Order: sequence, then structure tokens, then C-alpha cells
Amino acid sequence: MSMSKQKFDDLRRRAEAMLGSDSDAFLENSHEELSAILHELRTHQIELELQNEELRRVQEELLQARDQYVDLYDFAPVGYLTLSDKNLIVEANLTVAGLLGEEKKSLYGQPFSRFIFHEDQDIFYKHFRVLIAATERREFELRLLRTDGDWFWAKLECVPRAKNDQSGARVRIALHDITEAKRMETEFTKAKKLEATALLAGGIAHDFNNLLTVIMGNIEMAQADMLIYSTLIGRPVINKLLDARDACLAATDLTRKFLTFSAGGEPFKKPTPVKTFMTDAASLALAGSNADFECSFPDDLWLVDVDAGQMVQAVGNVITNARDAMPQGGVIRIRAENYDADSEKNRQRPHDLKGKYVRVSIQDHGVGIPWEILTKVFDPYFSSKEMGKIKGLGLGLTVSHSIIKRHGGAIEIASRQDVGTTVSLYLPASDKQIVAPVSTPRKSLPVIKKILVMDDEELIRIINRDMLQRLGYEAEVACDGEEAVQMYAEAHRAGFPFGAVILDLTVKGGMGGRETMERLRELDPDIRAIVASGYANDPVMSNFREYGFLDVLHKPYQLRDLERSLGGIFDAAEDRKTGKK
Repeated sequence: MSMSKQKFDDLRRRAEAMLGSDSDAFLENSHEELSAILHELRTHQIELELQNEELRRVQEELLQARDQYVDLYDFAPVGYLTLSDKNLIVEANLTVAGLLGEEKKSLYGQPFSRFIFHEDQDIFYKHFRVLIAATERREFELRLLRTDGDWFWAKLECVPRAKNDQSGARVRIALHDITEAKRMETEFTKAKKLEATALLAGGIAHDFNNLLTVIMGNIEMAQADMLIYSTLIGRPVINKLLDARDACLAATDLTRKFLTFSAGGEPFKKPTPVKTFMTDAASLALAGSNADFECSFPDDLWLVDVDAGQMVQAVGNVITNARDAMPQGGVIRIRAENYDADSEKNRQRPHDLKGKYVRVSIQDHGVGIPWEILTKVFDPYFSSKEMGKIKGLGLGLTVSHSIIKRHGGAIEIASRQDVGTTVSLYLPASDKQIVAPVSTPRKSLPVIKKILVMDDEELIRIINRDMLQRLGYEAEVACDGEEAVQMYAEAHRAGFPFGAVILDLTVKGGMGGRETMERLRELDPDIRAIVASGYANDPVMSNFREYGFLDVLHKPYQLRDLERSLGGIFDAAEDRKTGKK
């Protein structure tokens, strides 16, 4: 216990009294008195030492707590800072300093608005004025600038602190880097937008292809008639028909892009050397231009599982963009390399790939793409080019993106203005080898030139019948699967069977080609059938043989396509009957 003031004063008086008396009296009583005083003093001394030790221990704990708080504050995963009512930074942790690319001490005294993206200044000041004047907390998002000129998305959670005499009002801010969350949000929005647009594009393209089938068929029939009955007047008419046919073919290419973009064109994948389709795509895209290309393909490059035809389209679109980015000409460099997405060095890349791929990089040295529009290049109908007959449709990279994604790959783009652009394609590597087809002699079956056409569009039924008759076939038509099955069964029972059927894959409100084929195969396992559609996204179109069909016709098709398909299915039927491939 500590010595009270009264007790201490009493001891002092007693000591002074003893010291003031004569020496004899002092000597008689000094021993006992001094012993008591020394005891009290020693007790007091020990107590003081204990109190000092306790104070040192508390001080050390306070220092440790302060250091722990400073560490937690500085190294928190969230940025913390405090602003004065003049918008000056008075406190900041190391996380904020790292995000802004500044030394922590150099932040003090600087206006926070200096680090805010110029287009977002109004957002900050609108909330800051409320925070200074009131006590309610605020949350908002804006873009912050780093000292290197780069920027990032940040979420600010702000709490005001009341004024005091010394420092005035304060605003404490918790700052979160939400750049990745914003990127994911943008990707999700883009995906939903692509999905909605793709659904619309697929429906439009299907109906458009049906119309083109009728238009092209009639043009070809009229052209053939004019050649037969050629007159002086007929020749100019034939030329106009040729122009009309060419326009239809151009429209066909556009609808193919629509269908590919709309998740159409299910790829028919097989092991393929990258060099095969890359050189084809580059040659086609650069034909007649002042640009050239150089390729680098290592000898140990893996095969890729792709639909080579779709790859030519996807790569061709990328190379066309590279060509247009170099109006004065130049060299486009194409480089391929094996890429293991599971290796340690590749795990931090922004895509979610797993397994083995071949990475193909297509590099130009053109004008580059401004960073503010770089994230939009895969959006449908977005184009930095001028609108025109060929340029500016805004579907090129969108289609490429759709094709690559459907193959299970990825596409990345990096660009610097006035330096150039590099597009990287990641294509799934194949674990199979190329199998050479075995050539076998074919036997011919009697050709029964009686064809059944099933389609729900009357104009397509009419033009198909006319084209088949022009090719020397007898044609009958059905409007849906039920009618087709009935007609086929009746002809089979009567002894006048159909030699082949052409079935439309999609029938509105009725039995389509797939279901119809299942019913017809029950009646005739050796049926010769062709599937036709303006859609390309159904697996039947890419794997038609698995469903019993011998060939496929993609709408719009021409007279020669119909002739080729019918001419080939009889040999294919014989191969199927004898078990040959």
C-alpha cells in the first residue's frame, strides 16, 4: 500500500523532533525511532519501484498495441485515408499509397481530388459536400488515377467526423479496388448482350436464308431459261440476273456471319495442323492488298481440335483487321507455340483455360486501338472503321470471338496506339493423330429419280420442285414431317418408292427433320436422306451422319449444290450398306 500524506508528514515531524533534541535524548531513543523511519522509507521505496515497473509494463503494452494497430492499419487489404474539410489528405495507410503509386509521406497535404479521374470529379464533390455538412455515411464508385497515368475502379465507403477546435471536420474513407469486379460485371453484361443479340440474329438469318433460297433458285432458273431462249434482248437480262445472283451470294456471306455469331455453326472438329488453316486464311484475307505476312510454326507444334473452315473465317477476320490497320502496307507476323495453361507460369493469365492449347499470335504494326475502346472490340456492330460497302459492319471480331469460344478456346487483344496490335488465339490441342482416309472402290445402286422434299415454307417447296425437275428428277413435296412419313410409306407399299428425301430440319409447329428421319428409318433402314436448314447451330448439321443423313444442304443453296448432293448420296448409301467409310 502506498504511504498516505498524513502518515508521511507525521514521520517527517517525528524525525525533525528527534534531530532537534539534545544529543543524549536523541541517542537514547534514536535506535528505535530510526529503525521505524527506515522501515517506512524502505517500504515506500519498494512501493515506488513496483509502481515504476507496472508503469513500464503498461507502457510496453501500449507501444506493442500501437505497433500492432499501425501494422493492421498500414497493411490492411483495404485502403484507409482521412481527409480534412479542405479535401486534403491528413492520414493514409500503405495500401492506399500502393494503389495510387505514391510514397505514403508524400500523400500528406495533397488534395485527394488530384487522384480522381477527371470525368468522375463531380461524383466525388457531390458526396464530399454532403459528408462535410452532415453525419450520414456515403458509398460510391469512381475511377482513381495512379501516378503512372493508369487508372482503376474504386469503391469508397466514407464516414464523417464532427468538427473540433483544433482540426475541423474530418472524413474517413475505406477504399476498395473493384477493378476486377467491374471487369467481371462488364463481361457478364457483354455476355448477356451477346446472347440477346445472337438470339435475334439467328432468327433473322434463318428466315433470311429461306428467302434467299427462293430468290437464288428463281434467279438461276430464269438465267437458265434465258440461255436456252437467248435473244438480242435476252443477253442484257442475263447479265442483270447474274448481278442479282452475286448480290444474293454476298447476302449469303452476311447471314453466315449472323449464324456464326448467334452460336450457330456447331463446329465439326478434327485434328488439324495450325499451318493448314492459318496460311489459307492469311492468303485469302491479304489477296490483292499491299500487306504481306510471315509465319513461324515450330516443328513440334501440337495439332488442334478445330473445324478448319470456321477457323479460316475466324482468323481471316482478325487478319483483315490487321491489314486495314496498316493502310500504307506492311508485314503481319503470325507466330504459333505450344501453351500449357496448367503450368505455373501461365496460371495468372486472365482467362480460365485448363489443359493444353496452341497459342497463335497475330501482330500488326498499324495505328493501334485507343485504350478507351479496347474493351468494346468484341461487341456486335461496334467498329472503329468508317461505314461502307465492306468496312464498318462491326461483326468481324465478334464472329471470331464466337467461333473461338465455341471451340473451347479464348481470344485476347493487346494494343498500343501508333505501335500496333497483337491478337492471341488459344486453340485446344488435340490428343489424336490425323487418320488418312482409306480409298475403296464403290458400287453403284440403281438411281430412283423420285425425290420427296419436306419443308414448311411453300415458296421453298415450289422452287425445290422446279429445280429438281430441271435436273431431271421427279419431285413431290410435303409441308411437315407427318405428311412426309405418310407419303413415303404409301409410295413404299405401292412399289414406287422414293429414291431420296430432302428434309427441312426446323418446322414451325410441326415435326422437323430429325424426328421425321427417325420415323422414316423405321420404315426403311436404307433410306437416302439429305438434311437442309437455314440454321447451322443444331448438332444435326455438323454431325449429320450420326442421325442417318448422307449429306447436308445449307440454305441458301444453289442448283449446283442440289445436283452435287443428290449425285453423291447414292454412293454414300452404298458405302453405308456395305459397311465402308
